[in-house]
Amino acid sequence: MKTFIGWGYCLLKTDWYGIWRLANDAQENSGFTRFGLIADLMVSTLYYEVSPSEYFYFRFPSMGKNERVRWAGTTAMWKAQRSFIPKEIISTFSSKEIFRARFDHLMAEHAGMISWPHIQNSLVKRLLDQGVSSWFFKPEDGQCGAGGFSLEVGGFNAEVLHDELGKRLRNGRKYIVERKLVNHDELRIVNPSCLNTVRVVTYTDGEDVELLFSRIRFGNGGDVDNLGAGGFAAEVDSVTGKVTGAAVCTRSGLAEYYQTHPISKIKFEGIEIPHWEKVIELVKSAAMVETKASIVGWDVAVTDSGVYLLEGNHNWCKLLWQLPVREGLKAELEKYMQMVDHVR
Repeated sequence: MKTFIGWGYCLLKTDWYGIWRLANDAQENSGFTRFGLIADLMVSTLYYEVSPSEYFYFRFPSMGKNERVRWAGTTAMWKAQRSFIPKEIISTFSSKEIFRARFDHLMAEHAGMISWPHIQNSLVKRLLDQGVSSWFFKPEDGQCGAGGFSLEVGGFNAEVLHDELGKRLRNGRKYIVERKLVNHDELRIVNPSCLNTVRVVTYTDGEDVELLFSRIRFGNGGDVDNLGAGGFAAEVDSVTGKVTGAAVCTRSGLAEYYQTHPISKIKFEGIEIPHWEKVIELVKSAAMVETKASIVGWDVAVTDSGVYLLEGNHNWCKLLWQLPVREGLKAELEKYMQMVDHVR
């Protein structure tokens, strides 16, 4: 039943116009007719538990069955990740407000929650009085960095700031207001347009913490660094903190690999993430805050002044995990499930 639910969800959320375009491009080199490719796609989404877009990201048109079964798609990940974090604590990670309350001691300072039209004068005053010139407004219900914005408050008085917030905030939507973080110079030089973030996925049995894998995301001239927004993702060696190879971008609807950042021209492989020991210390501390959450993907900001926790993800993204290493990791996912089942 879960497989059919996941299959239906994937089909419902699909951009079918984009899929038809990709099918037109792919059928010439795949050996399929256009309609044959679409038929193979539909069967694959159910049999291999992938979404239509993942069918192309993973390059299924050029793969045989033995290769396809190695990839973990949306439905397989959804079923697995439901076991990694029990239902009764999922809100700790799905709600940014609850997450902030639990993990505040590991995060950058914040001013509180805000929504329009109920803009509290006390919060406006805090934004002006805390000695922070730039704040970031993160939608409490936002996903993949969407809907967030930064605001420079230097030179504003309370009345002007109140009016400016009224223009920017969406009616009824709640925002968490945090100090805007700026990357360490060694990361910002790669892409200065947004905060480039590290994701480290950990496993805990309640006593010890194990690092499962690490990735870094770089923006591509936009406001956020997510793959879904056209950014890049690369594998990071969890021991050394160094990028191990090329970075992947999915902006075109396919997984495309870049040796260098197209804007800064800096080579991805060999980039060394500053404060790496502190990054590892931070995520291990985070993993021990809620030990019922066995496997979590932690997003971390690395700045000149140190490292800060941004989010904990119960859904740590099958694309960010597999595409940078150009390998289907479904066997790894099954191993993770066995680790969790053994403890419980």
